[in-house]
Amino acid sequence: MSSNNKSKITLYLMRHGQTILNKANRTQGWCDGVLTKAGIEVAVNTGLGLSNVKFKAAYSSDLGRAVKTAKIVIKENKVSENLQLKELEGLREMYFGKYEGELESIMFNDILSYLNVSSFKEAEEKYDFQREYCNSCATLDDTKEAECYDTVIKRVMKTLTGICMENSDGESGNILVVAHGGIIRLIIDYLDKNFNVRDMDNSSISKITYENGNFKVESVNDTSYSEKGKAMKCVLE
Repeated sequence: MSSNNKSKITLYLMRHGQTILNKANRTQGWCDGVLTKAGIEVAVNTGLGLSNVKFKAAYSSDLGRAVKTAKIVIKENKVSENLQLKELEGLREMYFGKYEGELESIMFNDILSYLNVSSFKEAEEKYDFQREYCNSCATLDDTKEAECYDTVIKRVMKTLTGICMENSDGESGNILVVAHGGIIRLIIDYLDKNFNVRDMDNSSISKITYENGNFKVESVNDTSYSEKGKAMKCVLE
């Protein structure tokens, strides 16, 4: 693609709906929990809230929870033409190795102990936390399968850049990208340290623009689309 391309891509980066592993407070990277009833409901609400947003293309992680969420949003969309979902391994959540499926409290305590801090707040003050969070998990993983920071950020940024280049055809437009809470936090932290996001709500939207080869974070963890969809359902009922 030409570097002189003036098209502006707006990525609607959406976290998947709540899963049973989310509800049980268990670590969920490449292991996959099914969407709960509440998770499906909120995803439908967000889909309704986005129903009048015209998307050029739609992508998701190839993990089931992201695929199902993306298909819900596509089904509710009224204005996009022939929107076909592309599932990409590069959009997967960070891989946690031995901590996959483990109680989050156990992994968090191990990481805090390894970093020699007593809380996430202290860790954020003392370290480049998103980086050290990944690297600590990788170091502590006896299986040596967990991804370190450099591996995971290289994977996902290469994927996002590929998505934007694929759709930089001279026409500006919106792209739906359904991924995961941890990976979205890493992306935002990598692009702009001013957004300190520890929590990422299920089915929330974070907007990132891509123009002239540069990414810019516009908004983070926006749940207004879900609220809008919920209100629309109430009117219909």
